[in-house]
Amino acid sequence: MPRQIGTALYWIGVVMSLPFILLIGASILRMVSEGLQPQYVNSTFLGLFGAVFSYAVGFMLRHMITQNADRR
Repeated sequence: MPRQIGTALYWIGVVMSLPFILLIGASILRMVSEGLQPQYVNSTFLGLFGAVFSYAVGFMLRHMITQNADRR
């Protein structure tokens, strides 16, 4: 059961990163079409940070839950 919960939390982290990936894509498209304006570059880095953070939280929660399950 803990492995299933860990896997579910992992996928929740992946799903939470999807809007940030969309932000990255939209910002890159804007940079290509309108030039390298600072707001688009900042949006790209914000999206990158948000996506990595969301994925890392899901991965960490899965690791913590499965590690606790293995100790028992």
